[in-house]
Amino acid sequence: MAKPTRTAEQLQELLLARIDKEIPDLRGQLTDVARGGVVWMDPGHEGGPNWTVKVMTDQSTHRVDIARVMRQLQMQFDLEVD
Repeated sequence: MAKPTRTAEQLQELLLARIDKEIPDLRGQLTDVARGGVVWMDPGHEGGPNWTVKVMTDQSTHRVDIARVMRQLQMQFDLEVD
């Protein structure tokens, strides 16, 4: 079954809101979600995520808790493709 779609801006807002709620120590800090935003990616297989966050920082600084929030939203929503 197809997932509901959202625009890149809507997905970015959802991600930022969930990060603020679930990871309060990051409030006010710039993350790749805020800097790079949501971009389309090839899902690779049916049902796979069709969006990700543009990498703007050194990948060694990436956080597992942010990735978890992102994966949860990827399972809920697809990026609206024009």
